[in-house]
Amino acid sequence: MRFRDRRHAGSLLCEALKPLGLERPVVLGVPRGGVVVADEVARGLGGELDVVLVRKLGAPGNPEFALGAVGERGEPVLKPYALRYADQSYLEREAARQKEVIRRRAERYRKVRPKVPLKGREVVLVDDGIATGSTVEAALSVILAEEPKRLVVAVPVASPEAVERLKERAEALALSTPPDFAAVGTYYMDFGEVTDEDVETLLLQWAA
Repeated sequence: MRFRDRRHAGSLLCEALKPLGLERPVVLGVPRGGVVVADEVARGLGGELDVVLVRKLGAPGNPEFALGAVGERGEPVLKPYALRYADQSYLEREAARQKEVIRRRAERYRKVRPKVPLKGREVVLVDDGIATGSTVEAALSVILAEEPKRLVVAVPVASPEAVERLKERAEALALSTPPDFAAVGTYYMDFGEVTDEDVETLLLQWAA
């Protein structure tokens, strides 16, 4: 299954979510690409858009290979294999580096749209795809700490292993779970870069 772009993926994801009967959910996008998908979902479900700030911890020399992830609050979430590829000192430095990125983004995004409280709300966590699942797992920890009424993870495409693991902590929905999962971008015809300015523009529309 391939999507034209993130908007197309978001519209299809919204249709798949409608049978769940969510009531004015807070739809949290993972910056940056996931926010575009989340915007489409939030509009279609009559919900609200916000962001959840998490960052993957990249491996030495290979930043796209996730050894774990870290969120706005709490400790880093490490993959079981993390210490096979990096020592504790590296992981601590990488976590500190990514927390600084999160701090800067929070400073930018929260000026545009203050954080939406999640306690007692129905929440949908959205990204444009899930490979290892580290980033989304970190996001789950951040969200669950706020005690939402209900939490659904929804993505256009994901590895089957990641979806099964996420189901242990929340409801999980993926439109496509290819057994030979490749990079997320291969499932989109247009997977162009989403900038911080793009995210701010979307958040500003919802703040208004």
